[in-house]
Amino acid sequence: MRVVLFGTIWAGPATAATMADFGAEVIRVESRRYLDTYRFLMSPDRTNPERGPFFHTINRNTLSVTLDLSQPRARGLAKALIKISDVVVENQSPRVMKAWDLDYPVLKEVNPALIIASLSGFGQTGPLANDVAYGPTLSSLSGLDGLVGYFGGPPLGIHRAYNDLAAAMAALFAILVALRHRARTGEGQYIDVSLGEAGVALMGREIMDYTINGRSAVPQGNRHPSIAPHGYYPCKGEDTWITIACGTEEEWKALCRATQNPQWIDDDRFSGNDTRLKHQDELNGLIGEWTVNYTPTEAMEILQKIGVAAVPCHDVATLFADRHALEEGYFIPLPHPAESDDFIYNNPWRLSQTPPEIHRHAPLLGEHNKYVLCELCGIPEEEVDCLVQEKIVY
Repeated sequence: MRVVLFGTIWAGPATAATMADFGAEVIRVESRRYLDTYRFLMSPDRTNPERGPFFHTINRNTLSVTLDLSQPRARGLAKALIKISDVVVENQSPRVMKAWDLDYPVLKEVNPALIIASLSGFGQTGPLANDVAYGPTLSSLSGLDGLVGYFGGPPLGIHRAYNDLAAAMAALFAILVALRHRARTGEGQYIDVSLGEAGVALMGREIMDYTINGRSAVPQGNRHPSIAPHGYYPCKGEDTWITIACGTEEEWKALCRATQNPQWIDDDRFSGNDTRLKHQDELNGLIGEWTVNYTPTEAMEILQKIGVAAVPCHDVATLFADRHALEEGYFIPLPHPAESDDFIYNNPWRLSQTPPEIHRHAPLLGEHNKYVLCELCGIPEEEVDCLVQEKIVY
């Protein structure tokens, strides 16, 4: 299966990269005229488009062809590629593909069996369709940011592009459904994914609480609406923490015994989950007085041994040193021509018969121009060389 990717930022490449991990040939269309800003994100060299570690991670297994789509001849080359492809993934603003004459009505004529997935901030229709969108604005629109903050305080926001990943998973699922439909009928189709709406799908509990009980969720800090204890507790050392949660009375009693505080079991303030919720500030203080005597790993081992859910609150450095993460291969080395010591996150899926495979580094800019244009599209090499000189392949 061949996938053509038009897109920057996160959602589109994340969708395509996952497909590439499972064997699809993903060809990324980009241009030196409008370089993907993610080629520079977190890069030690902001002038070199090959050194962006984020780009390396999210574009593994993909190929790169450079086409200046502002020029009609380049758009013709894109159509030639799409004609021999199965899926197009794009996360441009809704007006862009139409302006390039590459929207679904046009491409359906080029390839009637084509599946197109468009991922945009607000979807292809509606009053916000053409408005500017970024990750933080989308998590605000979907209500997620309104849940994050200290108890009783204003929203502080997530400051992560969760909506991009939610939309990528939604798009991936929809593409699989469309491929199954095509296998049965021969029909391609168009998929419209809104990043803002995908974030709403992560709000199920809060939406149900509002529609059933009339309660509008507000920031809760580290509190859980129905479980206590539940939170982050200080440990030995500078700014080190452990996460502890007790979902049952058995786990709560085990926590009391493990911390050598059996008297908490008979304390009227903590006699049941509802009572603990009312007194969780006092309870959290007492638990913190115990955890501060141990490192996060030491406290975890004590608590997990007796069945209490507890894990260190990792930062990136401690996550790279975590024994379980190392043994399970959370991160894998993937050398890149511009960065020999690159590590990327591994694929979280473990399939016994068809496991995903990360087999090549993120592409250099235009690295596969000759392969895509000459071998796949059948354009003579001399003609491609002329197109490069004319900055159509650029």
